Amino acid sequence: MALYEATDGPNWINSENWLTDAPLGVWHGVTTDAFGRVVSLDLAGRWDREAERVVEHGLFGKIPPALGNLTSLRELNLRRNDLTGPIPPELGNLTSLEELHLDGNDLTGPIPPELGNLTRLRDLHLGPNDLTGPIPPELGNLTDLEQLFLYFNDLAGAIPSELSRLTRLSELFLASNDLTGPIPPELGNLTRLDKLYLYSNDLTGPIPPELSRLTRLRELHLASSDLTGSIPPELGNLTSLEKLYLDSNALTGSIPSELGNLTSLEELYLDSNALTGSIPSELGNLTRLRELELHENNLSGMIPQSFLELDELNLFQFWGNAGLCAPSTAAFSTWLQGIQEVSGLVCANASSSIRGLNR
Repeated sequence: MALYEATDGPNWINSENWLTDAPLGVWHGVTTDAFGRVVSLDLAGRWDREAERVVEHGLFGKIPPALGNLTSLRELNLRRNDLTGPIPPELGNLTSLEELHLDGNDLTGPIPPELGNLTRLRDLHLGPNDLTGPIPPELGNLTDLEQLFLYFNDLAGAIPSELSRLTRLSELFLASNDLTGPIPPELGNLTRLDKLYLYSNDLTGPIPPELSRLTRLRELHLASSDLTGSIPPELGNLTSLEKLYLDSNALTGSIPSELGNLTSLEELYLDSNALTGSIPSELGNLTRLRELELHENNLSGMIPQSFLELDELNLFQFWGNAGLCAPSTAAFSTWLQGIQEVSGLVCANASSSIRGLNR
C-alpha cells in the first residue's frame, strides 16, 4: 500500500486488484508463497517489440522505505519507470532477495552500502539512472552475485578491489560513469566473467595483464578512458574473445602479435591511440573478424598480405596513420574493394587508386 501511494498507483498501466480485499497473490505483479508472504514484486515497464519502444508501467515518485519490511521478498523489479529520489537503505533488510532491478529510472544519490547485506543476491541492476558517489566496497560481500550492472550513472571514485570477491560474476557493467584511477588487477580473479564493460570512464594507468586470466571472457570493452602503456601481449590468452574494444585511450607501443591467437574475434577496435610500428601479420589468423578499426594511430608500413584471409571483414578503417598504406597489388586491391566500409591510404607507389578508399 505504501508503494501504491508513493508512486501514483491510480495512474499505473495495470493496478488490477490493488487495495482491494482480493488475496495479495492476485494483485497485479505480486506473487506470494504458501504462507501468503510476498516473494515477488514485478511492476516493471516492458519493451514493446512492435512499436520498438519502452512502455513504462507508470510508477512515478520515490521508492518508499517501507518496502524494506517485505523480508520474504526474493525478487523486486521496478525497472523502466519514472522513479526518482534515492535508493532507500532499508532495502538492505531484504536478506532473502535474489534479484533487484531498479534500472531505467531517474534515481539519484549514492548506492547505499546496506545493499552489501543482500548476500543471496544474484542479479543487481542499478543502471541507467543518475546515481552519484562511489561504488560501495560492501558490494564485494555479494558473493552469490552473477550480474552487476551499474552502467550509465554518474558514479565516481575508484573501482573497489573488493569486487574481485564476486567470483560467480558472469557480467560486470561499470561503463559510462566518472570512475577514476587504475583498473584493479584483482579483477583477474573473476574467472567466470563473460562480459566486462568499463568503457567511457576516466580510468588511468595500464591495462592489467592479470585480465588474461579471464579465459571465459567473450566481450572486453575498455574504450574511451585515459589508459596508458602498451597492450599486454597476455591478452592473446583470451581465446574465447569475440569483441575487443581498446579504442580512444592513450595506449602506446606496438600491436602484440599474440592478438593473432584470438581466432574467435569478430570485432577489434584499436583506433584513436598512439600505437606505433607495423601491423603484425598474425592478425591475418583472425578469420572470423568482421570489424577492424586501426585509424588515428602512428602505425607504419604496409598492411600485411595475410589480410587476404579475412574473408568476413566488412568494416576496415586505417586512415590517420601517416606511415601506413595498403599494398597496390591487384589481389589486395580486389580484396579491399570487396569490403563494404573501408577507408585508408593506398601506398604512394600505387599505379591506380581504389575507389572510395582514399581519405
